[in-house]
Amino acid sequence: MIDFHTHPVMIRELVSEEAELRRAVREVFGLLFPPQPLEVFLRELDEAGVERAVLLPLDCTTAHGCRIVSNEQVAELASGNPRFIGFASVDPNLEDAPRALERAVKGLGLRGLKLDPALQRFRPDSRERAFPLYQACSQLGVPVMIHCGLSWAPRGRAGLASPLFLEEAVQEFPALTFIIPHFGWPWVGEAVMLALKHANVYLDTSILYCGTPRQALHRVLAEQVGLNVLEQGLHDRLLFGSNYPRQDIRRSVRGLLDLPLSPSLREALLAGNAERLLQPQAGVS
Repeated sequence: MIDFHTHPVMIRELVSEEAELRRAVREVFGLLFPPQPLEVFLRELDEAGVERAVLLPLDCTTAHGCRIVSNEQVAELASGNPRFIGFASVDPNLEDAPRALERAVKGLGLRGLKLDPALQRFRPDSRERAFPLYQACSQLGVPVMIHCGLSWAPRGRAGLASPLFLEEAVQEFPALTFIIPHFGWPWVGEAVMLALKHANVYLDTSILYCGTPRQALHRVLAEQVGLNVLEQGLHDRLLFGSNYPRQDIRRSVRGLLDLPLSPSLREALLAGNAERLLQPQAGVS
């Protein structure tokens, strides 16, 4: 099982050594509980039955004067434990962002790009800010995950994070994989439409808006989208994501397992699709 959506923002070994990171996690990312040892993260993965986890940093240098875990820290975690798969984040508002991404992928061994328009304050359809990064991802052969929908971060602006802002880029870069987390909630229909129409759009299940993970997943996936759509239209482009530590990985897994999914879809969602997506790819323009 692979958790494609975790944030290493409450790992005590990272946060305790850097006062600026503690401030960023509290004031920008919006998590107030005490950081926990790395071992706690690993134990939660064990108890949830998750073998590997994608680690997502966030570079908010121009918007908020901080990096919510750096690429270097993610690379160190990933190099120290084979269970971790590191993604990079760069600030789209900086001119050297594509070069910074190339350094993170080629120099640090990171496997994808994480962007959050709501917190980084840019539009995903900006040809000046976003498109050079899509081009860089395509050339490097790595996927890009772009936050869409509700932002729980106190400084997040959801108006910048509509899935529809991605359609032009999805069409212009057909060889680039775009991952929309959270099923784009509350713009679930728009996110599903993009994934049904475009083979290079994936969706992750890190849905959290109210109630328990079981309730949220059932409401969105079973009732709003429909299990037949998941089975017949999105079978090969769904990824399990918990949004840890905002959401408990164990409860997220239990919520998914509670859905009456076919064995084939369950395997694809929990592991198979992610394994295929993370295979090394030759960069293409």
